[in-house]
Amino acid sequence: MTEGNSAEDRVKKEQEVAAYLAQHPEFFEHHQELLEKLRLQHKVYGSVSLVERQILGLRHKAEKLQSQLNTLIDNAHSNGDLLNKCAELFVAMISAHSKQEMVDRLLEHLRDNFELDNVQLWLCDDAGTLHHVNYGDIGMIRQLTDQHFIQNDPVCGRVTESISQLFGGDHELESYSMIPLGENGHTGVIALGSKNVDLFTADMGTLFLRLIGDVTEACLAQQES
Repeated sequence: MTEGNSAEDRVKKEQEVAAYLAQHPEFFEHHQELLEKLRLQHKVYGSVSLVERQILGLRHKAEKLQSQLNTLIDNAHSNGDLLNKCAELFVAMISAHSKQEMVDRLLEHLRDNFELDNVQLWLCDDAGTLHHVNYGDIGMIRQLTDQHFIQNDPVCGRVTESISQLFGGDHELESYSMIPLGENGHTGVIALGSKNVDLFTADMGTLFLRLIGDVTEACLAQQES
């Protein structure tokens, strides 16, 4: 028999054994003495028995599940804190007696409670007279941000030279979020800036940011009526 035929026979026998074990998973229950004799290669521990390999696999899976559980718990705590901060913000805004007071409370709570380094409110109102508010048309805002807010979703990412102009040219900012107000941002935007490069990222969730935008838009409309 040639070496080639011998290799083919070995592969064929291995396939037959694998097929048999697949059809009879209880095999090792009747031949437990074989489990300790079977040796498998392991990158960390070298040669280990099949039972040891299974234990190591289960241990790795348990550690991975524990890590995922810890992440979920951390996220739950973080989301709980954000929800409480949003609730305080919304109560303060809704209870305001004037549009100016509402805007002041919005900016103050965002800066202090959310620990942001720069917060700006831009409104598209030619006759705007509110203090601490920036005014500009939607075209100017879109030119600076290169955003049209087609989906009406907040946008997050790294601060560019152009976007820094929304924050008064603050070059210390690293990340930002823009919350559109009104359809496609026609009412304006809330610009949130941070010196922390990881605070606002392009792939982060924007649920709480959208809530802030929705409540702000509703409060602006209510104060006008």
